[in-house]
Amino acid sequence: MGGRAAIVGTGSRAAMFVRGIVERPASTVVAILEPNSIRAAYYNDLLKSLGAPTVPVYKPEQFKVMLRAERVDAIVVTCINALHHLYIIPALEAAVRSQVISIHFEWLLDTVHGTDYFHRWYRQKGNSGGLMVHKSGHHFDLVNRWIDSEPETVAGMGTRNGWARDSRKDPFAMHIEMDDTLQKLYTEAESEDGYHRDMKVFGPDIAIEDDMSVMVRYKSGATLTYHLTTYSPWEGYHAMFNGSEGRLELDGRLESDVVESDYRSPNDGEGLGRLIHGTNSLPHAGGTTKPQQLPVKVDHSAHGRGDIRMLSVLFGAKPGQEVDTGDASKQSANERDGAMALAVGVCANESFKTGKFVDVASLNLPL
Repeated sequence: MGGRAAIVGTGSRAAMFVRGIVERPASTVVAILEPNSIRAAYYNDLLKSLGAPTVPVYKPEQFKVMLRAERVDAIVVTCINALHHLYIIPALEAAVRSQVISIHFEWLLDTVHGTDYFHRWYRQKGNSGGLMVHKSGHHFDLVNRWIDSEPETVAGMGTRNGWARDSRKDPFAMHIEMDDTLQKLYTEAESEDGYHRDMKVFGPDIAIEDDMSVMVRYKSGATLTYHLTTYSPWEGYHAMFNGSEGRLELDGRLESDVVESDYRSPNDGEGLGRLIHGTNSLPHAGGTTKPQQLPVKVDHSAHGRGDIRMLSVLFGAKPGQEVDTGDASKQSANERDGAMALAVGVCANESFKTGKFVDVASLNLPL
């Protein structure tokens, strides 16, 4: 468990907990709640003797203030039994007050793992149900558990664009001959049932999606926006939670524990079966180049300097002002661009009311 702990009541029993918390690096004493200043001072001296920092002391009537100010994760209640409820109940109420309002969850499958679904029987929707069925046990189950709720309404869009092209040359061809086990299981068995484990990922018979977007409303009132891509240069996920008490973010490019596989460059001599979920690559991991960090010049003034550029385009440059003549200066929006942007918002509002998809054409815009 661990976290930021507050000691409520500083009789002799509290010493065991204070020492135990200080000995454990995952936890920290961050506050003491005690009406008796002498006992409170004793425990701050104890913390100091144990090599821990002294902490603020709060009075009983400041309990809720303490919880917020010190961002308390756990309370150790060691006052008299008759007073326990005065602290346990408000602490539990504070803990459950935070509610998840919305989640954005994006999962990326790299070109090694992603293509594997298209090489085999999985490519037929009738055989697999597609990746929405497969990933429901991985991704949607995670969300259901994270927010402790059940789905109520679902909408989705799926396309096949990443692996849509049909090509005679397949840079993602699966070379089963490089793996003895797969060779015995599939290549040598083809003559009996006709099943090919190494079908082209660009075949016209593929019926599953490779790019999927989903929206979900939960019984708790929370909403989820989800996206799955099967042709990314790295594998992992981003998850963002907006709640009544703040925001929590997990970023797969910043936290290694949510990057399942970083970019995988060609690596000969490995068995294919060990590479789909590994950190190495298939020997033919072409198709996308290694991710690069590209420098971006950022201007934080007036909407990224957009306001200055807009005013200069509309009304002319100020005396002595250097006028931007690059490509950005030629990206002016016309009336149709404005209408199409507004159409998304108008249709979204209508969808909020009806719970249905809304076609932009239904707006009958005179364009």
